[in-house]
Amino acid sequence: MSYCAKVGKSLVKSVKITGAACHVHSTYTQPDVHAFCFTVSNPTLANTSAIPLTYKEKAIRNALQTSPFGANPGLRQMLAQLERCYVRNGELPAPRPDDRHRSLFSIQLANLRFRWLDIIGSAGAMPPQITVVGPTQAGKSSVINWLLGQDAAVASPLAGFTRHPQGFAYGLEQEPLAALQRFFEPLQARSLADLPPEDYRYYGFHSALSEAPRLGAPVVIWDTPDFDSIDSERYRGGLLRAIALSDLLVCVLSKDKYADQSVWELLSLIEPLGIRSLICLNKTPAAAAETLIRSLTEKWRQSRRDTTPPILTLPYLSPQANEPQGVDALLAATRSAIQRQERKDGTPGLKQFIATHWELWLAPVRVEQRAQQEWRSLVEGAALSANQIYRRDYLDHPHHYGTFQRALAELLTLLEVPGVARLLSQARRIMTWPVRQIGQIGRRWQADAGKLGSEQSVLYQTALHAVLALRQGVAEAAETAAETRPWWLALARELSLRQQAIIDQFSTAASAYAREFEPEVEKTAQGLYERLREHPAVLNSLRATRVTTDAAALAVGLHTGGIGLQDFVIAPAMLSLTSLLTESALGHYVQRAAEDLKKRQAAAVDRLFGETLIAALLRLPEGMPRDTGFFIPAETIEAAERELAGKPRKS
Repeated sequence: MSYCAKVGKSLVKSVKITGAACHVHSTYTQPDVHAFCFTVSNPTLANTSAIPLTYKEKAIRNALQTSPFGANPGLRQMLAQLERCYVRNGELPAPRPDDRHRSLFSIQLANLRFRWLDIIGSAGAMPPQITVVGPTQAGKSSVINWLLGQDAAVASPLAGFTRHPQGFAYGLEQEPLAALQRFFEPLQARSLADLPPEDYRYYGFHSALSEAPRLGAPVVIWDTPDFDSIDSERYRGGLLRAIALSDLLVCVLSKDKYADQSVWELLSLIEPLGIRSLICLNKTPAAAAETLIRSLTEKWRQSRRDTTPPILTLPYLSPQANEPQGVDALLAATRSAIQRQERKDGTPGLKQFIATHWELWLAPVRVEQRAQQEWRSLVEGAALSANQIYRRDYLDHPHHYGTFQRALAELLTLLEVPGVARLLSQARRIMTWPVRQIGQIGRRWQADAGKLGSEQSVLYQTALHAVLALRQGVAEAAETAAETRPWWLALARELSLRQQAIIDQFSTAASAYAREFEPEVEKTAQGLYERLREHPAVLNSLRATRVTTDAAALAVGLHTGGIGLQDFVIAPAMLSLTSLLTESALGHYVQRAAEDLKKRQAAAVDRLFGETLIAALLRLPEGMPRDTGFFIPAETIEAAERELAGKPRKS
């Protein structure tokens, strides 16, 4: 069985503990998380708490006991990448920007919860974490002070006064304190008095060695920024961090704020995490308490499906009192909650949270994937059209197709036709040529490539036609697309920049294909020759024909560069030779050989299009600026979804 553990920044290679062989098989690093995955052949560590363990060994045992999400690295990496994309693409137009903001916040919360599960799985015993949340001026800081029995949190009548998460830790040892610091990285801890109002790279932290005075146990209470003010998005990251590590959520509301939409959006958002909750109705007139409790209970039932948590009411604080009536009941409910709190594996709640928000998170990714699929369809359509043009203008063209004639030229060199055999032999031995031939060197391919109808020319033109057609298709898509317009515009720019390079690359590949296909031509010629040898009468008849001699002379010219392929194809002697072969006893075999050669050539050109032109075009989005889309491969999403569903990873 696979597990994961975090051991500071030290990665364990292998370790044996009480007969449980733990072998590390992979490591991964996320922002602020350095972890290792390992396999246990005999996991007996769950019952070894009495055995003295090293720090690293304790990390492994805790991982065995809690089994956090380290066994699902694909899902973790997918969500980390998704968060980076949402942050990076924050300025992209969206039909519903609010959905994008909500998605970013919930993804960040999931990733933070991931991190916390890793940390508590490796840090040993962690005291309960109580997070106090609420809208502006609900009295969160005052409630914290009443719970602690001292003025720890700074309360202010100003809306939005608290802009950093602020922790009040009591009775913590060094290891839990270090774990909290790791969780909040890269944020840095500062004393409450030193927090800069507009700099959100810090969090407040106060630590005391004694236990919390009123709660009577080691505990950390977190004061949080509001979530309903205009500026709250600027510092919402601190709120999400405090919620992500929470074992108990105390939601402080007032009669003026309890029905606000922002309150119930937050409470609905975090429901799948399964965090235990209390509701404190602060500043509540005694006469209205019962009515407010009934109304709040109904709002809870409308917004959430779980059981309504305890609702405690606190009246306005009178000038003569240090704290309102009802604090004792709030203290009792809080003590009961943390005393009964047994930190369970948070993985099921996190999985449920992820599953609840999954499709909303992936909505813009799905839209982009449809655009990428549309691009693939455009490329495949353009390639199909290019292939059809190639067949029309070369393979199936009665005058331009010359590959089989090249096979006949090879056949003639094998026949050593009387009258030209000596000439052929000399041509193969000659190393230098008369001056008049020097200008013909290289004509065999280059001149033919420049002539309309030659294979190389047709291939070049079809590739150029495909790219130009795609540029038009991309421009039309950019005009009609709404959500993916920046993606299409970026693709259009990339295609414009890469067009010539793609064509040049294809031309180079086409020349290589022509050279590599020559053995197929020779194979066809060899096959014809072997069949002719089986029919001596036909062979002798051909050798006795003046047409054959003339054609062989043309073959010499083709091999020596004296004539071009097009001249060779349309020469009357070659046309006559082809007719003689097809009308002979071998006619059926000759036609079949010609068709087979054409099929092999069509398949080779099809591969040429697929491996060079289509492949290069499909890779174009990889070069686009990253801020124009998400660029998350479908297989990455599929792997994460398999892990989310609890299915084994594909090997």
